[in-house]
Amino acid sequence: MGFARSSRDLTDWDLFVMRHRSLPNVAVHFVSFLLFWLSPVLALAVNPLWWVGFFSSGLVGAFGHYVFKDGRVDAREATSSLQVVRFSSLMAFSFLRGRWPAEIRLVESRFADHEAGRIGADARPSTHPKPEAHT
Repeated sequence: MGFARSSRDLTDWDLFVMRHRSLPNVAVHFVSFLLFWLSPVLALAVNPLWWVGFFSSGLVGAFGHYVFKDGRVDAREATSSLQVVRFSSLMAFSFLRGRWPAEIRLVESRFADHEAGRIGADARPSTHPKPEAHT
C-alpha cells in the first residue's frame, strides 16, 4: 500500500489490516465506503434523505465487525476518526483491485515475525538502508 515501515513497532495500518481480515466484513466496509463518499453527492443532487447514509456509514462498518467477528471496533472510532476514513478508503480500493488478500498475508507475516521477536514490524529488512557505523 506504500506506507513507510521504518518503525520497529507495528504501524496503525498493520493493526487496521489485522482487524479487517474477513472478506465478508471487508465487503460490508465497501458498502460503508460507498455510503460515506456517495451519499453527500446524492443528498445534494437527488434527495436530502441520502444524508442518513452518510451519517450512518461508520455504523455500517462497525456492524460488519460484530456480524463477522473480525476484530474489535468501537462506535466512536468508526464514526469520528479521519484515519479510519483514510484507511477504509485505501482498503476499498485495494479490495476492488483484488489486492486486499495479499495485503492481509503481508501484514500477517510481519505480525507473526513481530510477535516472535525475530524483527520489528518490518518483515523485509532489506527495504531500509542499513545505518552507517559511527567511528
